[in-house]
Amino acid sequence: MDFLLTEEQQLIGQAAREFAREALDPLAAALDHDGAYPAAAVEALAGQDFLGLFLPGAYGGAEAGFVSLVEVLEALAGSSAAVAAILAGHALAAYAVDRWGTEPQKRTWLPRLAKGEVLGAAALGEHGPNPLMAVQHPEGWVLNGTKGYVRNAGPAGLIVVAAATGEKTTSLFLVEAGAAGLEVGTPAEPMGLRGCPVADLAFSDVVLAETALLGAPDGGAALLADLAALAALVHGAQTVGIGSAAVAHAAAYAKTRVQFGRPIAALEAIQTLLAEAATDCHLGRLALRSAARLLDEGQPFQVEAAMAQQFLGRMGSRILQDTVQVEGGFGYSEFMPLPRLFRDIAGTTLRDAPADLPEAVIAASLLA
Repeated sequence: MDFLLTEEQQLIGQAAREFAREALDPLAAALDHDGAYPAAAVEALAGQDFLGLFLPGAYGGAEAGFVSLVEVLEALAGSSAAVAAILAGHALAAYAVDRWGTEPQKRTWLPRLAKGEVLGAAALGEHGPNPLMAVQHPEGWVLNGTKGYVRNAGPAGLIVVAAATGEKTTSLFLVEAGAAGLEVGTPAEPMGLRGCPVADLAFSDVVLAETALLGAPDGGAALLADLAALAALVHGAQTVGIGSAAVAHAAAYAKTRVQFGRPIAALEAIQTLLAEAATDCHLGRLALRSAARLLDEGQPFQVEAAMAQQFLGRMGSRILQDTVQVEGGFGYSEFMPLPRLFRDIAGTTLRDAPADLPEAVIAASLLA
């Protein structure tokens, strides 16, 4: 497989890097400090067509594909991983509508998602004793229960929701924000990715029309597996972007920090730390591009996405450990960017649910 980017993908990546430098670098530290939702930055993402990057042109999308999405997320995460996380959550919802939506569902939602008129969210996981259940009624469906740790909860206007429809069956639904009986819980205060809103959702007799069903009834398990694979790609791209930013900062620091009459960059131990961290970023980037290209070509990509997730889950935090080690006590100080990057990368590598195991997907492909 050719891993070289097309000219269009290179231009999109360059545009994302320029946007990140101009629009996100100035606000990243303040966003990490106060955690306020960056509405202006999200509006600017829409202005760059990043919110509809992979969506079809017929619905207002840029039709640039998923390799381009990975490139954009990496570029944004290097400046503000919180803003990249908002785009990632939006992309999951937009993908679900585009992939499995009916024509009326697509006409209703995709143009608004592409233009940024509506922000998307995906409520897939849950925790606690009150799982979300969907019961079919003559008027459609009634949802009761909770969904946990939903990114973009609050600002999102459309939520793709997974709900149990039986003991062993699941379906996906399109739920509009503001639906009667839907409540957004108290915003969480995560240690990283601050600015990307996170909250639980509570459903109390939320009535949905039959047309809110996404995909086939009781067919949600296969759809969730596909969404989990895409989640691995979008979170992995953020990991690589954060890690690459940390490597670049540590390398610049090593060239200017002088000890015993010479820059610490001349020390073999420092060179080894930087080389290993840069290698991890490079290999992760190639794995993500490989999986994203399969998705662009309409081929199965779940195993490759799981491999990228497994690799970056192991290596993500190590990249930050190595780069902080290069900068020593200065790197550990809050006036430097590495502590923020350390917290952010934890949010892209820690799994939202203990059962979210990429090893199971990889092993199943080998043992089938």
